[in-house]
Amino acid sequence: MQPSQQAYYLQTLGIVQYVPKDAVQLIDEVPAGVAFNEPSLEIAEASVDRKTIDVAARMNLNFDEPVATKKVSRPASQVKPAASVTVASEAPAALIEVKFSLWQPNYEVLVCSGVEGALADGDQMQLLTNILNAVGSGLHRLPQMELVEWPPYPNAEGDESEVREFLATLLQARLSARPVKYILLFGEAAADWLLSPQQRSEQPSFGHLALSEEITVLLVPSLSSMINTPQLKATTWQLLKSVSFVPAAA
Repeated sequence: MQPSQQAYYLQTLGIVQYVPKDAVQLIDEVPAGVAFNEPSLEIAEASVDRKTIDVAARMNLNFDEPVATKKVSRPASQVKPAASVTVASEAPAALIEVKFSLWQPNYEVLVCSGVEGALADGDQMQLLTNILNAVGSGLHRLPQMELVEWPPYPNAEGDESEVREFLATLLQARLSARPVKYILLFGEAAADWLLSPQQRSEQPSFGHLALSEEITVLLVPSLSSMINTPQLKATTWQLLKSVSFVPAAA
């Protein structure tokens, strides 16, 4: 991912990137006589590469690429009627919509559940609370839910690879700011989008997966499927009974 695209994603998510104070040269410290002339602007424009411009165009950003056009005048007598050409119109790209609910009951675990049409209802929230308490969280109620969604703003466009980059950037930023030991993924959609294809091939169904040396991913059935098919609660318990989360802060 290009640095400019990653910076835009983080800005869209409200994640502030700080710049060291000694890396910024105040205008007051610029020696007298230094001019901000035309060549400096040309160098700045040259630093925006082709891929950044393409991505910015697809995301409806205002990066303009200068295009030189050359007009050639022709005598009127040489102009001929243009031949009729039928151009097959391209089918519009399918709009990708992805939503996830996030909870972090304590510093050890991050919970992620795919949103299946509507946000989790009271029954699903109670089931999640019971599951977390069964492995030692000691919750009276769930912490405030966070919603992650694509597109991140109206009319944003992107193919599957761009959606995956967006979600990977979000997850990495979240884990860098608030590290955890476990990520609890509820449902196939959460696993399919938040794990890479290679990671998904290593764990195609429910089970454990090492995301890194410090983080273990636990893939369990979705909350709605456990309510509709109670036998899946036993499957979830078999996967979780070997772990223990610290009690939530009072």
